[in-house]
Amino acid sequence: MDDTDDDYDRFFRAAGKVADTVFWAIAEWRLKSPREKICWSYPGRSPWFHDTVLQYWDDLEWIKNFRMTRQTLFEISETLRPFLMRKDTVMRSAVPVEERVAIGIYFLASRSCHRTIALVFQKGTSTVASIIVEVCLAIEHTMLREEVRISDFSKMTATTSKLGFPHCLGAIDGTHITITAPKLQGQAYYNRKSFHSVLLQAACDGDGVFFSMLAGHSGVNHDAHVFRSSKLFRRMEDGTLIPGNPMFNYAGVSIPPLILGDGAYPLCKWLMKPYAVPRNDIEKHYNKVFNRTRNIVERAFGRLKARFRRLSVRMEARIENVNSIIASAVVMHNICERKKHSIPDDDTNLSINEEQQGRNSIDACGVRAHPERMDAEEVRKALAEYLYTHVK
Repeated sequence: MDDTDDDYDRFFRAAGKVADTVFWAIAEWRLKSPREKICWSYPGRSPWFHDTVLQYWDDLEWIKNFRMTRQTLFEISETLRPFLMRKDTVMRSAVPVEERVAIGIYFLASRSCHRTIALVFQKGTSTVASIIVEVCLAIEHTMLREEVRISDFSKMTATTSKLGFPHCLGAIDGTHITITAPKLQGQAYYNRKSFHSVLLQAACDGDGVFFSMLAGHSGVNHDAHVFRSSKLFRRMEDGTLIPGNPMFNYAGVSIPPLILGDGAYPLCKWLMKPYAVPRNDIEKHYNKVFNRTRNIVERAFGRLKARFRRLSVRMEARIENVNSIIASAVVMHNICERKKHSIPDDDTNLSINEEQQGRNSIDACGVRAHPERMDAEEVRKALAEYLYTHVK
């Protein structure tokens, strides 16, 4: 080996040391310097909700925008936390549960589209859309059974008795919720009023709190058909809705707990309807008291749609998510009613009037007669006599 080879060896060893030093310096720089994002994400969130809403809004502002106080929204957030909590990612921290619930309730309370709500909360439109669905699904699956249920039977009958009708749980009715025509089978949701809809059928007590609801049937269905397919019908028919199925006896007739419905419903021992053509003063007085009491469900629907305006406009949602949105609105309505939260909208009375004018008043004369029709007539006759002598 000559001197030239030794020079080459020294050169390459020195070059290797320099390269190692350079690579080590680059590695140290990469570790200490902030990493650049390799994926684009929406710009950082605005502090509006955290720094303005949470810090400065009073209960009046909360009810105006979210239909409930801050305390109520935070209580709901704690209930939904196990189902809405998300982990932080490398790109950014997760949206807090309280803000997710606020987005969902703001969607129910307003007529704004996803794009507008995204601008308000400074989120991406797709993020807002997914949060709304997640919140509504969580409310339906975790709170529906607890919030939409029969409360104290004695309290319910006492409240309705003040309205004039004895041994009555409340009233039932149906309302159309306008939807966007589904891509598949859109004609199946095109109702007799010439728009696409699903039916919300619900029963409420004397305080306007819903204790039963069924949503999702196409708007082309008759109220009686929807009612017969409901769990409420089966439980009332079996006498299992109220423990013990207590009876009210008058003039030798045993009267079970009652629900009031309009002419679209079948006459049953436990479901009363008005006389289609009253023949005497007793029947006329019965209809007068009946309509006064049954009006509670129309007022309840009016308050529901005034409080959560999403139900009063065409719902821009996939048909598989419509039921969850409706159910979550009913659940939130019951919570607000029990907590005595007011409705700030000036058009509350307008909503009630629209509900009264738009309800389905088709008589059920074409529906198959109930097998216990004669017993039901006896109950209605006994009630008519009782009201004529005891209620003005």
